[in-house]
Amino acid sequence: MKKILIAGGTGFVGGYLVSHLTKLGYEVHVLTRQSVAEPEENGTKFFKWDLDKSYIDLKAFEGVDTIINLTGENISAGRWTTKRRLELIESRMLSLNLLYEYVKHHAIAINKIISSSAVGYYGARTTDTIFSEDANSGSDFLADICKLWEKAARQFESLGIKTVILRKGIVLGKEGGMYAKLAPLARLGINVSVGDGKQYLPWIDIRDLGRLYEFILHQEDLRGVYNAVAPQHITMNDFAYSLLKSFDKTSFLPNVPAFMLKLLYGEMSTMLLQGSRVIDEKIKSMGFKFYYDTIDHSLERHGT
Repeated sequence: MKKILIAGGTGFVGGYLVSHLTKLGYEVHVLTRQSVAEPEENGTKFFKWDLDKSYIDLKAFEGVDTIINLTGENISAGRWTTKRRLELIESRMLSLNLLYEYVKHHAIAINKIISSSAVGYYGARTTDTIFSEDANSGSDFLADICKLWEKAARQFESLGIKTVILRKGIVLGKEGGMYAKLAPLARLGINVSVGDGKQYLPWIDIRDLGRLYEFILHQEDLRGVYNAVAPQHITMNDFAYSLLKSFDKTSFLPNVPAFMLKLLYGEMSTMLLQGSRVIDEKIKSMGFKFYYDTIDHSLERHGT
C-alpha cells in the first residue's frame, strides 16, 4: 500500500481519516505541531512541523505518494475579529505554502495532493440557486477564505502534481463537529434550529467522507474541484427535526432568534443563518456512490 502524509491529521476529520486509512492498510504519516513523544502509534507515524519556523521534518516525506491537507483553524470557534480573520486565512495558506516549498525545493516525488476547501466558496446566502463546481464564488469573508485556500493548493499543479480540492459541507459524525455540540441538547428535547430555519445545510457523513478520500486515492487520473456534500438538500429545520427524532424526542421550543446569534457572534453568525443548496453530481459522475445519502440514515445510529 502507498504511504500517505496527512497535514492536520489530529482533529475531528483527521483523526477519523487516519483510522480509516490505516484499517485499509495504508501507512500514514501525520504532521503535528506538538512534541513527538511517541513517534509511532498503531501503525501511524508522527512527524514535527512548525509553520512559524518554516520547518518540516524531511523524514515525513519518505516514501510518500500522496499528501492530504486538512489544515485550518476552526472557522466557527469565535467572533471574526481582525486578528481572528488573519489567523483563519494564514492557518490555511501558510501550511500549503510550506508544503509546496518543501516539495519543490527538495524535489519530492509526490503524485497527488488532496486539499480541503468548503462550500463557503459559494458565499453565505440562502437562494433558490443550486451550486455546482463551475458556479461563481461568493463575495463575503467565507468565500474569500476559500478562494485563497484553493489558490494555495493549486500551486502544486505547477509541479505536475495531480491536485484535487474538496469543497466540503458540514461534516457530521458522532465524535466531533456540529453533531457533538448539538446532540446533547437534542437528547434533552431542546430544539437546535436557528433563525428562521429555512437556510440550507450542505452536509456529508464522516463515514462517506472517509470513503470519498479512499475513492480518490484509487482513481489515478482524478483531479480538479469536487463538492463533498450528500445528495439530500436539507434545511436547518430539517436537521433539527431529524436530530431530535434520532433520540425519540420532539420539541415545541422556538428556534434560537437570529438577533441573539448576531449579538453573540457578530458577522460570524451569517454562516449559521444563511446557507445554499450545493450539488454533488460531478463526483457521482466519476463513479462515487454515497452510502449515507439521507440525514435520517446518517443520524439513525446515534439514537438512545
